This record gives sequence, structure tokens and C-alpha cells, in this order.
Amino acid sequence: MKKILKYLLIALVVLILAIVGFYFWAKSPTLPYEQYKQEISYKVELTTQNDSIITVMSYNIGYLSGMTNNLAVRPKREFYKENETLAIQYFSDLHPDIVGFQEIDYGSKRSYEIDQHKMIAENLYPYTAKAVNWDKRYVPFPYYPFSVHFGKIVSGQSIMSKYPIVSSERIVLEDVASQPFYYKAMYLNRLLQIATIKHPFGTIFFMNVHAEAFDQQTRAQHINFIYDKFWELAKKGPVILVGDFNSDPTYKNSAVLKFLNDKRIGSGKIETTEDTKGLYSYPSDSPKERLDYIFYTKSDFEIVNSKVFTDFGMISDHLPYVATLKFIKNN
Repeated sequence: MKKILKYLLIALVVLILAIVGFYFWAKSPTLPYEQYKQEISYKVELTTQNDSIITVMSYNIGYLSGMTNNLAVRPKREFYKENETLAIQYFSDLHPDIVGFQEIDYGSKRSYEIDQHKMIAENLYPYTAKAVNWDKRYVPFPYYPFSVHFGKIVSGQSIMSKYPIVSSERIVLEDVASQPFYYKAMYLNRLLQIATIKHPFGTIFFMNVHAEAFDQQTRAQHINFIYDKFWELAKKGPVILVGDFNSDPTYKNSAVLKFLNDKRIGSGKIETTEDTKGLYSYPSDSPKERLDYIFYTKSDFEIVNSKVFTDFGMISDHLPYVATLKFIKNN
């Protein structure tokens, strides 16, 4: 009996050490920290207009997983190949001047190790900035079955531009305080990404955000911080803010109303209540919520038009939101 207990104790110690070892290995990064923020140029030939019109897009690309995003399924490689082809086709047709992406993979197992940033940019955009917000050796999500685990994750937010990106900044937003340490260890960082872009009509501060999705209090803290940063940058020049705020105006205590109720900030062209439905961007198969936004300083830009592009279909669980703006004056 003593021998059995001894072996059981040894087995238990080995199991605990294995779990602890796996935990520290899984949560460890795959990239050096200096690669978490990068400005990358590509040899793309294009003709830019030197007029006052600029088209911008916000797109939570959902790592091209369509409506399978965060579900306990593992789409085949062909599924992603088809979405990659469609993404290039749609972007080639629309080709906005500046795009802010959220949930874009830089070589994750879940999306078959494809660098989606490079895939899009090397075809269309000479100037880009990457901001990694999730870098783990193994993410055990969705939890079951094990075969659908994300595994290695390298993902984040990207800004792509036809105009030179002078510099970029990666700001890590506050964690969800109520979550346990092991959850935080595996969870992504929420980011505010800022690129300084040199446009012929003046330097633009382009902000790209992905706010907290599940904790209302933390999301409000994120949006309050972004609002303060917006006005800090506005003292220096024109500001455009895009992103997935995870906040619909109809939510109780909706944090995004801080932006929507500020008359100094533009948010799209809405003529009637019915038009608001045209700004629903989530979910892409049957949009019912407005989570994705483009904001801008009204003192610098006026809106020409804005639209959620349903043509993109279900290559993501979000639809892209596009706005055409016009500089009011040459800065």
C-alpha cells in the first residue's frame, strides 16, 4: 500500500510539474519585443491623388475566419484560401487610401501560418505599420475539442496606407482587472495603434483601436482613454480614428456615446434614424449592431459619404466601414 501511495504521489508531482511547465511554455512569446511595433514598406507601384479627398476604412478582418470566428470548429485550408482570394479582389476594387485592420494574423496556426498583413500589403499598399497584440506559443481555445485549439498565435492590428507612414506608436490598454492571472496570461492585449501619415494636404494622426469586448467597465475605460488621446493629438493636427469599439449606441451605458455626442467629432453621414441601420457592421451574415466606427476632427474634415460594404460578405464576422472625407483646408 505504501508503494502504491508513493507511486501515486510521484505521478501527481510529475503531472503538476508538467502542467506548470506547459503553462509557462504556452504563454511565452514567439517574437522579440522589438518586433511588436514595426513600420514596413513594400514595393507597390501606385498613383496617389494630391487633392483634398481621402477614403479610409475600418475593418475587423477576423483573421479571415468568417462566421467561424471563436467557434469550436477548425475550417480547412481551402476555406482560408478562398477568403484570401476574395479579400485581395475586394481590396483591389475598392482600394481605400488608408485602412485600419483589427484581428489580422501574422503567422498563426489557426489561419495556417499565413502572414495576412504581408499578403494584403504586398499587393496594394507601400506603407504599413504592424502592432502585435497577441503572441503566444499555444492558446488552448476554444477549449474543446483539443483539435480546434488555436495553438500558436501571432496576431494584432495593422495600418496600411498609400501615403508615407512617418512613425507609429503601440499603446497597450488596460487589462480586465476581474479576470484571474491564468486568463490574462493567455489573453490578447487590447491596443491603441497610432500612425503619423504624411498626406499632401497635411500630416494626419491615424488612430486604430480594438476595445475590450466582454467586460463593460474595462471597455468604458478604454474608450475614455482613447477619447482623451484623440483630443491630445487634435492639438497637433488632423485626427482620424477607426476601429472596433465593441460598443453599440443602444447598449446600456454605451461608452461610444462619448464620441457620438461630441459635436466637434464627425462620425459618418446619417440623415435619418433609418440610415443608422446602414451602419450596422456585425455580424456579417445579418448585421444588427454598430460596433465599427470612423471618427474625425470636424475642424479638419467634412464627410462626403460613408458606407458599410456588404459586398465583402462573410470573409469576416464583421463588415468593413468606409468613409470618404475631404480636407477643409490645406494644413
